[in-house]
Amino acid sequence: MTEDVVIPRRGRIEVEKVEGNLIMDKGAVSAAQPGTTLRVSGATECKDDCLFESSLATSELTGRNGDIVVRGDLNVENSIKIRRGRLYVEGSLTAKRMEVDKQVEVDGDLEIIEASVGGSMKVRGNSKADSVRIGGSLSVDRDSEIDVIDVGGSAHIRGRTKGRVIDVGGSYTGDGPVEVEEIGVAGSVKIYSEAVVGDIDVGGSVKLEGGESTGRIKVGGSFKSSRHLIFRDISAGGSAKISGGRGGDVTSGGSFSSDGDLEFERIDVGGTVKIYGNASGRIIDVGGTLRVDGDLDLTDELDVGGKASIQGTLKSKRVDVGGKVEAYRVEASEIRTNTLLTRKGATADYIEIGRRGEVEGPLVAKRVTVRNRARVEDIYAEVVELRRGCSVDNVYAARVDIERGCRIRGEVKYTDSLS
Repeated sequence: MTEDVVIPRRGRIEVEKVEGNLIMDKGAVSAAQPGTTLRVSGATECKDDCLFESSLATSELTGRNGDIVVRGDLNVENSIKIRRGRLYVEGSLTAKRMEVDKQVEVDGDLEIIEASVGGSMKVRGNSKADSVRIGGSLSVDRDSEIDVIDVGGSAHIRGRTKGRVIDVGGSYTGDGPVEVEEIGVAGSVKIYSEAVVGDIDVGGSVKLEGGESTGRIKVGGSFKSSRHLIFRDISAGGSAKISGGRGGDVTSGGSFSSDGDLEFERIDVGGTVKIYGNASGRIIDVGGTLRVDGDLDLTDELDVGGKASIQGTLKSKRVDVGGKVEAYRVEASEIRTNTLLTRKGATADYIEIGRRGEVEGPLVAKRVTVRNRARVEDIYAEVVELRRGCSVDNVYAARVDIERGCRIRGEVKYTDSLS
């Protein structure tokens, strides 16, 4: 037989077990024996501020117009609903569902299926849930295993983060390793350990300690990875910086840099690109300048609006640089630039030097075109075209076509024709 227990307003009682519902009105209750759990077979209903001076186990917990404090563990078989109030648990909290208008604080672990909090939620232990929706901020001091994190303000996980979706309106910070399928944040993301993630879509900035992204990284502001990164696609509206890595495409409206060796598919940057190591990929398209401290090996095209500086050997199918190319050696099918400075020369099927351009190092090609008033050293080719006013050291070719005003400082040797 069930029997409800009603505690009068501002009442205070000790009870061992309630075979029914427990109804309180701004009161306090504790277990009859210290250190034991108060067990309520039915629902526990609270009005105004209510205090439980021991652990509590109940089928349901409801409250309105006040705060509920549990000085121990809270185990709710079904749901927790608190209207216009807060929940403080000094131990661990276990429930199926929880709806709290203002605030939740748990000193121990949290294990729940669904949680909805209008204000903030802080868990000082581990957290495990299917979904957590917080209007303000979420803070977990240890590990978090939450499938869906949906927070309007900020989220900070100090231990390991494992789940499926992180959706935050402000900022997300992960101090430990992060393993999720999707991160969507309007503000900023900071992960201070290795991350294994799918898609990252952030309106502001992203800072990673390296890891792997199997999806698309899309950042409105800046992106930074301070350790080796494996990626599929990086797109940053401002700047992107990694510490070496392997991946697919990199797109940035401002600048991109890599502090180590880099393997990629395509780099498309509006400003500057700096790679402090060796680089290999398919295409580089840069509006401003390119610097590579090692070798650069491209299977398709190098297109730079300004200057390209390669400390090692540049290999590419096509090289098109509007300003200057500096390299130890250049090997390509086609080279078009204004100034070409090498230590060991350039080899290609076709080489074209622009107006008033300059070349240091020999040119070896099937066909070489030197436009007006450019200065070149030695040329070895099948066909050589020297436009008006050029200056060349030596020419060795099958056919040579020289316009007026050109100056050959050394010798011209040909096997077919000289015009």
